[in-house]
Amino acid sequence: MSIFNNLVAKAKATTTKAAETFDNAAKSINTDKIRWIPIEKISIDPEIKAIFNQNETEIHNISEDMKVNGYNAGNPTTVSQDNVLVEGHTRYLAALRAGIKKIAVVYKHFNSKQEMLEYAYKQQLHRRNLSEQDIFNAYLKLRELTNEDGKKAKTDVQIAEELHVSPRQIAKMKEVERKASSEVMTAFNEGAISLNQAYNQMKEEIKPAEEKVEVQETISEAPAEPKVRKTSSEKPFVEKLNLKFKPEDFVLLQNAAEAANLSVTDYVMKLVMSNLQTIPEADTVSEKETA
Repeated sequence: MSIFNNLVAKAKATTTKAAETFDNAAKSINTDKIRWIPIEKISIDPEIKAIFNQNETEIHNISEDMKVNGYNAGNPTTVSQDNVLVEGHTRYLAALRAGIKKIAVVYKHFNSKQEMLEYAYKQQLHRRNLSEQDIFNAYLKLRELTNEDGKKAKTDVQIAEELHVSPRQIAKMKEVERKASSEVMTAFNEGAISLNQAYNQMKEEIKPAEEKVEVQETISEAPAEPKVRKTSSEKPFVEKLNLKFKPEDFVLLQNAAEAANLSVTDYVMKLVMSNLQTIPEADTVSEKETA
């Protein structure tokens, strides 16, 4: 049994070593050695290709040079171990247009697509004089990169460092992307306006809306008007009367009430109401005068 176990252990060790040798061989595809491969062997990943726009004028100029001088081996493209083009899309497109059959490449091993994207970004950043539009597009793509846990691979500060811009520029890009109108974004993407101009136009566009919100908030927060109590002069005249009669006056009222077949109270109220209809408002007596 021990002999069998030893054989199994040796077999496992041999298999593991073979796997490691194969893996190391794949990783050690000579990154410094230039190889010539048929151009049709190269495959294109749209996401990697879209990292930076390929300038039509540049493609044309390089293609015309290749028609005369062939592909320059001193400027190879970079491909993955699976022949995916990682860096050199402009040269690749120029070679296709020039009818080049084989191009110079350098192989590199990548463990994930994220590694390929990051490598492509870094190579392009070193080789190009990036426009604000290039930097903006690079920011949009870099912030979408995630690590193995599905979390963002880079912070805005890290992206700013890689793109060689200030964190303030990144903050402006973020605001322009979120708040600018489609007209402003189109003008910026086409290079008609700068990032600062796009940012300022965006601020002007949202300013009326912000002011409207502020006015509405001010109105809603305004305290309700306090209820005004009516002064004594505004009270109905009847409420201000404090009738007092002398004994002789009361006798006269009593006789008049009997003649009218009314109680003294009803008669007095009748007199008061009839007087109210004939007395002008300016002649209204005060409580003090009535007393």
